Amino acid sequence: MKRLLLALLIAGGGLLGFGTLRQSAGRAAALMVSSSSAWQAATNQLVELNRDAAVLRVQVADKRGRLKEASLHPTISPELRELLAGQTGNSAAWAELREQLGIGWNSSRDYVLVRKSVLKQLNLQPLDREAATRAVLAISPAEQTAIKTAVQSAKETAWTRLQRTDLQRTEPTADIVAQYTIPAADASFEQGISNNFVAQISTILGAERADVFLNQGWNELRNQLALAEPESVTMTIHRSMTNGEPRFTCEIREGNSSRTSDVRYAHYPSLWFLALFPGGWEAIAQREGFDLPKNFRNSGQDR
Repeated sequence: MKRLLLALLIAGGGLLGFGTLRQSAGRAAALMVSSSSAWQAATNQLVELNRDAAVLRVQVADKRGRLKEASLHPTISPELRELLAGQTGNSAAWAELREQLGIGWNSSRDYVLVRKSVLKQLNLQPLDREAATRAVLAISPAEQTAIKTAVQSAKETAWTRLQRTDLQRTEPTADIVAQYTIPAADASFEQGISNNFVAQISTILGAERADVFLNQGWNELRNQLALAEPESVTMTIHRSMTNGEPRFTCEIREGNSSRTSDVRYAHYPSLWFLALFPGGWEAIAQREGFDLPKNFRNSGQDR
């Protein structure tokens, strides 16, 4: 009987201990779930805080940039705002803009900013003042070489055409020792040279720089071309005697106007003269059979 009671007590104690252990295990599991949820919540909160911090850093950097810009341009006048808005500004507004950009009159010893339209008002003389033109229009050595080729081509074309001109010779009489009539210039021929030159310069420099270059460049080149006059020209060489020495004068008559000059060595009435008379005065004298003074080359007539 005692053994049975002891066995029952032992069994009851085991059941009681097992129940206690089971309850402890449940409480531990519940505590673990609770801790996991808290950890996950803390992790999510940390992610949100990092994201907020990144946004704040961007905002701070942007505000610092704005502050720096404000310190660089502390004041902008109403005139400058109008100028930047595309409205017409006065000279003071343009000067202020240059200063704000750091490119005012005193910013550089060699350069100053001007509008492109101003360049056309400058006396560039692109063919005679090559260095200045190259600096203003940023013409490279290769472009300058191409421009010289275009100029030379125009000159050779005009020269060759003029050499083929049919001169009208009048027989000498009295004091006239030679007389020639040069036909009027062919307007379409000059226009062709002009069009070709403009096209070449535009290809070399581009539209904007070519516009500035050609503003004076074509007229300058035209003055250097051996082109016939727009009206027919009659050249008459007269001979007279002064102190027993022959004196020769050249009269150029064009339309209703005329001009007279002494026949002097290496001094000719127009650019077309040598194209039509390559040997100069001496070639005309030989052709027409009259003698120039013996000291023609080195006498006072050459000065």
